[in-house]
Amino acid sequence: MTRYLIAALVGCLLVIYGGWSHIQGQAKDLAIAKDRNSTLERAAASRRNTQRLLAQLDTEHTKALTDAQTTNNQLRAAVATGARRLSVKATCPVVRTATTATRLDDAEARAELDPAAAERIVAIPADGDEAIVALTGLQDYINTVCLGGTNQKGQ
Repeated sequence: MTRYLIAALVGCLLVIYGGWSHIQGQAKDLAIAKDRNSTLERAAASRRNTQRLLAQLDTEHTKALTDAQTTNNQLRAAVATGARRLSVKATCPVVRTATTATRLDDAEARAELDPAAAERIVAIPADGDEAIVALTGLQDYINTVCLGGTNQKGQ
């Protein structure tokens, strides 16, 4: 009888040890799963933050581009209608006649540009404005996404 009792006790201990080992294995699996879950949550938060920053950058640079285009279009329209005229400083030889007693050297002579040439000249800084806005947007994208926000302005 004692043998059976000892055998039953040893059997119970083996079952308890096996159960305990199984519980320990599950605890390790749970710890690994929690670690992976927190890693995924950090990655998702980082992705959401990057998406938020990109949307903010897109809004800022789209507004800057739209503002520059509006200003340039207004200038082009004003030049085309003649409301604004482009002129350059010019030196013109003075035609002397016998009746001309004095000469006005202090007066600044200005030559008005042809409207088509003026429109082409106005387009040059407009293209430059658009290029500057695009370049600034690319630099901000690189600083935000590629460099991980290490050189962000305002932060």
